[in-house]
Amino acid sequence: MNRLTDPENLTNAFAQQKRNPFLSSGSLILAGGCIVLLLFLLLQGESGNSRHDQSAVSEQETQTSEKTKRKELIAYLQKYPDDEFAHFQLGELIQDRAPFQALENFSHVTERHPRYFEAVEAISEIALEQGLDGRAKSALLILVREYPEEGHYQKRLARLLFAEGKFNWALRYARRNIESGGRQAEDYLLVAEILRQAGRTIEMTGPLKQALYLEPDLYEAHLNLAYAALYSGDPETATREARWCLSENPESTTALRYLAIINRNQGDIDESISYLNQALSIDPQDLECLLLKADILVFQRKGEQAYELLKPLYATQQTDRRYVSALARAAGLTGRREEALELQQLNQRLIKEEDLRPSSLQSESVQKTQAGRK
Repeated sequence: MNRLTDPENLTNAFAQQKRNPFLSSGSLILAGGCIVLLLFLLLQGESGNSRHDQSAVSEQETQTSEKTKRKELIAYLQKYPDDEFAHFQLGELIQDRAPFQALENFSHVTERHPRYFEAVEAISEIALEQGLDGRAKSALLILVREYPEEGHYQKRLARLLFAEGKFNWALRYARRNIESGGRQAEDYLLVAEILRQAGRTIEMTGPLKQALYLEPDLYEAHLNLAYAALYSGDPETATREARWCLSENPESTTALRYLAIINRNQGDIDESISYLNQALSIDPQDLECLLLKADILVFQRKGEQAYELLKPLYATQQTDRRYVSALARAAGLTGRREEALELQQLNQRLIKEEDLRPSSLQSESVQKTQAGRK
C-alpha cells in the first residue's frame, strides 16, 4: 500500500529550505561588517599614529627652533649686553630651564622697557621658587605700588613679611589683600595668624569667624579660635573649639594642651595633668606640654619630678629662655643651688642676646627707609 507523504514533514522540509538562504545572506552581511570594521580600525590606527608622529615632529621642531633662538640671543647679547629687549626675550625662553640665568636676564630690564612689570613679576616668581626671599620682596614691593588692586601681590608680600617676623607690616598687606577682593577663608586665616604672632589676640576672633563662615570645617581656623578664646578670657568657646579639634584629630597635642590650661585656670589640676599626660603619650618631646606640666609640678612643690622631666632636654633646649628659666626654678626647688645659679646666669645672657636683635618694628622702619630711597 502506498504511503502518503506526511503534510507536517512537507512543511518542515519547506521551512528548512527557506531558512538556509536567509542564514547564508546574514552570514555574508556579518562578515562584511567585520571586514569594514577592521578596515576602519586599521585606518584609525594609522591616522592616530600619523597624528602622533606629526605631533612629535612638531614638538621637536619647536624645541629645535627655541634652541636656535636661544643660541642666537646669547651670541647677540655677548656683542650687545645692554639690549633690554634681548634680555627679556632670553629670560622668557629659559625661565623654566635655567631660572637663575633668567633671573639675571630679567634684572637687566628697566622701566624704559614696555614690558618692565612683566619682568618684575617674573623676578618675583623665580625668586619665590628658588627661596630668594629678599629678591622676591623687592620685586613685590614694586608690584603692589603699581597694581594696588591686585590682591595676590599683596598676599605674597604679606606671607614673606610674616615669615621674616615683620608682623605689623605683614598685617597691612594681608588686610589690603582682603580689601582688594581676597575674600577666601585662607585670606582671613592669614590675618588671624599674623595677629596671633603680633600678640594681638583679641583681634583674632573677627577674621577667624569670617573664615569659618566661608569654610565651617576649616581645622586651622577652629584651632586658632580656641587659642584666641583661651587668651581672651572666653573659656567656654575655647573648650568647645578645642574639643571640636580633638573630634577631628584625636592626636592633636595642641588641643589637649589648651584643655589642660583651661582646667588648670579653673583649679582642676588633676584633670589638667591628665590632658598633659595624654598629649605626652602622643609626643613625649612636645616642649609646650613639658613646660606646662613642669610649671604645674613646681606649683605643687614637686620639684624633683619637674627637674627629672626637664633635665633630659638640656642638650637641645639650652638656648630657649623659657626652658632655661623653668629648669632653674626646678633646680632651685630641689636644692641644686649652684646649678640653679648657673641656669639663671645663662638666662640673663640669652635675654641680652635677644635685646641686641633688631625688633620687627625697627626692621620695618629700616625697610621703609630703604624703599623710599629706591
